[in-house]
Amino acid sequence: MKEYNIIFTFYSTHLALEFERELKNSEINVKIIPVPRQISSSCGLSGRINAQDLEKVKEICNDSEIEYEDIYQIKGENFKKIFE
Repeated sequence: MKEYNIIFTFYSTHLALEFERELKNSEINVKIIPVPRQISSSCGLSGRINAQDLEKVKEICNDSEIEYEDIYQIKGENFKKIFE
């Protein structure tokens, strides 16, 4: 079975940076990256996490009141929205 990652998109750069800080404080592997062109042509930041951390990250976002825009599952060049 092929591994995949999860991308969180945000309404602002501030939220993306807050997301990164909270996840690092919780010792969750996170990388802030530009929003992939396959998702949006506008510039901005997104957060990439490992798929196995999805439920924990959603819980952290809820507890920390970090509002995200969408969640995508990515496998190679394929992007699938999994949460709105």
